[in-house]
Amino acid sequence: MSGVAISLNPNQVSPGLLGFIIVCILGVAVWLLCRNMGKHLTKLDAEYRDEQAKATGQDADSEESADAPAVPAQQK
Repeated sequence: MSGVAISLNPNQVSPGLLGFIIVCILGVAVWLLCRNMGKHLTKLDAEYRDEQAKATGQDADSEESADAPAVPAQQK
C-alpha cells in the first residue's frame, strides 16, 4: 500500500476548510432568501389589506378593522 492510504484513518477524517466554507455559503444563502421572503410577504400583506379595504368600502389607512362591527349612532 502507499503511504497516503496508511496515514488516513477513516475515524479521524474531517470535512476541513472546504466543508466549513460550503456550510458558511449555504448559511448566508438561506439568510438572504429568508430576508427576501420577509419583504415579499410584507408587500403581499399590504396588498391584501388594500383589497379588503376596497371591498368593504373603507379607507386603506383607516384604523378600523374590516372585522370590527360598526358602532351605530345614538338616537336622541
